[in-house]
Amino acid sequence: MGGASSKGAIVMSTPRSTERVVAGHQPHYCPWLGYVDKIGSVDVFCQIDVIPFEEQLFQHRNRIRAENPAGEAWLVVPVVGKNGDQLIMDVEIDNRVPWREMHWESIDRSYARAPYFSAYAPFLADLFTREWGRLVDLNEYMLQGILGFLGIGTRLVRASALGLRLGKGNLLVDLCRELGATTYVSGAGGNCPHLDESALEGAGIIHRKQRFTHPVYPQLHGEFMPRMAVLDLLFNCGPDAAQLLRG
Repeated sequence: MGGASSKGAIVMSTPRSTERVVAGHQPHYCPWLGYVDKIGSVDVFCQIDVIPFEEQLFQHRNRIRAENPAGEAWLVVPVVGKNGDQLIMDVEIDNRVPWREMHWESIDRSYARAPYFSAYAPFLADLFTREWGRLVDLNEYMLQGILGFLGIGTRLVRASALGLRLGKGNLLVDLCRELGATTYVSGAGGNCPHLDESALEGAGIIHRKQRFTHPVYPQLHGEFMPRMAVLDLLFNCGPDAAQLLRG
């Protein structure tokens, strides 16, 4: 209850929401639209870097449109070590391979004629002049830039920085407790081996699935192809990208 004013009117205070919405996912290189949409829908996003690296996933690679028969090209960051032998947080980039030059050339070749290429090219050109040691550092730097372009202010944290470890209890429950989460958002695909809905419920945490509808937008190089890296949306749509992503 609020207090009375000098004229006797009752002033009601509005209670603040105590909801804190959290999501987590393994770090991705140059992520696709659905990944970024999930980040934009929560208060805090945890990059889960304490699980094994898997090269068949998107932790070190993603796709862009390209002027070739397939209509797409893969950007793959070479890494040191074998698949599954190391945690994501420990993965080192193999800089013996000129991957930075290769990625920049592929992006420039594919998007130099895109309407908004010049707006975002300086950020990427600078990124590819830097030498990166760990994959997680590269991925986070690129992600921060992308979120900035889209006006997404979600707080980013790393599971390793929170002291979380796989095998020490329930990873997602521990993550939510550490971040004070009331709600955990899982991806629209629902393919999360660490998701235990009963464990979340037992911890008093609401589970909510992401709702994401992939936008269709103008693209170069033929008919529209979904699930490209979010750079494709930025280069083609510029300031409209954020609204298209939100749907």
